[in-house]
Amino acid sequence: MIKRMHGTVAIAGLVLASAAVTPSALRAQAKFELTPFVGSFYPLAKMCSDCNNDGKNVRGQLLSSAAFGGRLTYWFSPTLGFEANGAYTPSRIQVSAADTTGFVLGVSAKGNVLLMNGRLLYRPPRTNLHFIFGAGIVHRGGKVWTTAHDSSGTKITSPAGILGIGVRASVTPKFALNVSAEGNFYSFDPKLGPSGNTSNGSKLQADFVVAVGVPIILSK
Repeated sequence: MIKRMHGTVAIAGLVLASAAVTPSALRAQAKFELTPFVGSFYPLAKMCSDCNNDGKNVRGQLLSSAAFGGRLTYWFSPTLGFEANGAYTPSRIQVSAADTTGFVLGVSAKGNVLLMNGRLLYRPPRTNLHFIFGAGIVHRGGKVWTTAHDSSGTKITSPAGILGIGVRASVTPKFALNVSAEGNFYSFDPKLGPSGNTSNGSKLQADFVVAVGVPIILSK
């Protein structure tokens, strides 16, 4: 899994580098595109730093994982477009703490995360770059989150703001790669504390997805 994620980042770096020397004339002038993609999911923030609310600093966080999804894009003009995006990742939840010797102990449980959003794309003239601005939801699923919802009332669906950047690199006149790096920013309270004192307090989450996709032109 780690090798796969490193591979995604390496491919993304190569495409970003190639975009600097790719002539703008090679950009596909598509109006409507479907882009399936694979990538990596990186949660940068802990859900809670003292999940049991007892001063023992039990930490809860999602783990990095592979991501899969697709995008449907419509370009109103060469510079402005709209995109519907969906991504799925089988990200596990990990709860960990350091014992008296400083050794970190941890357990993990299966879960998954679904990210769905709509966004505006802005592509500056004479470039292959585009900037991403949008809003959507982050939904957590699997038994661990269903149990948290049923027992503690954890809100497993959160509204999120989306910011990111993407680039299109034409490998051949008929084949291109789209690479994107985007952050999903939202507030979340896992409510993993003990019964009677469940709230951990909402914290800002920053979940990043780095993805490589192949755009399929549906219309021009």
